[in-house]
Amino acid sequence: SSFSMYAVTLSSALFLLEKYACAVSVAAAGVILGWPFSILVFLPVTVYSLLRGHFKRVFLSGLLTSLCLLVLSVVADYYSYGRWTSSVFNLLKYNVLGGGESHLYGTEGASFYFRNAFNNFNFAFVLALLFVGVALSARKKYAPDLLIVVSPVYIWLAFMSLQAHKEERFLYPIYPLICVAAASVIDSFPYFFHDKYANEQSIFEKIAKGLRPLILGFILCTSHSRTFSMLNGYGAPLQIYQHLEYHEDTGPGTILCVGSEWHRYPSSFFVPSYISEVRWIDDGFRGLLPFPFNETLGGTTAAPSYFNTKNKASDKQYLKDIGACNLLMELDLRRPYPSRGNDLSTWETL
Repeated sequence: SSFSMYAVTLSSALFLLEKYACAVSVAAAGVILGWPFSILVFLPVTVYSLLRGHFKRVFLSGLLTSLCLLVLSVVADYYSYGRWTSSVFNLLKYNVLGGGESHLYGTEGASFYFRNAFNNFNFAFVLALLFVGVALSARKKYAPDLLIVVSPVYIWLAFMSLQAHKEERFLYPIYPLICVAAASVIDSFPYFFHDKYANEQSIFEKIAKGLRPLILGFILCTSHSRTFSMLNGYGAPLQIYQHLEYHEDTGPGTILCVGSEWHRYPSSFFVPSYISEVRWIDDGFRGLLPFPFNETLGGTTAAPSYFNTKNKASDKQYLKDIGACNLLMELDLRRPYPSRGNDLSTWETL
């Protein structure tokens, strides 16, 4: 998602700079190396690059880039999986032609992305949605080109809102475009008070110009408040995992068990080297979770039997013997499943 976002940013910038061949090449990289479904975000810039630029040169640039990257991708897949396959094609086949049941990891209504985008971008998101009405009516010289660049905001929101399974990160590719659209709308404010027949600016136009930095400052302050509240209110998992570095007295071969907090597990990079294994304990979740990497099965070329194409939970993904846990990471959410850490005769609270 993040790589696609960077590619969208660069491709859009190249398009505005009239470097159409480069814009299409970057778009191809974003789709093949990043996220194949992000092709919907790149589509307007790609189509208009072909129409505006030298068609043959732009087309060949995109085609050659795509072929080179696909070949490199297939070679990398062969090196990793020990057989000829394409992860790009497999991803499309799995999700489009029928694959896993992603709804196991949560579903949301059609308004989720609109609520989420407002939560992350506050009033900048509202301004971005008003781009078509405000910026285009202002008749700025840059408006037609920006419409091409910003249009994926509407396309992507509509497409992703139709999917049952929703995640915040799915909006990453259009994050920069939301900022561009909002900035354009703020820049257009004074136009609505401009009298093209008058030699001097009206008092209302001057006020509108003076309001622009105030509006931008308000959005920035609200955004910073959001960032600080995230760190303050939701930073506990990262802070707790950092504390593991100070408890090496458990010795080598330590097993860290994670209960109801599996979805807040940051990554193994936060786990100290003295911990040999991270295991999940059954807390009622019925989706497939990661397993410890097993080199004896053939490394990355293996296809372990406990994985399945429907994302269904495997009996082997949970550690049955809780007594084998040396450390337990758990949040007591008063769920039907008991909080194992409440037994203070067994566990010492750190």
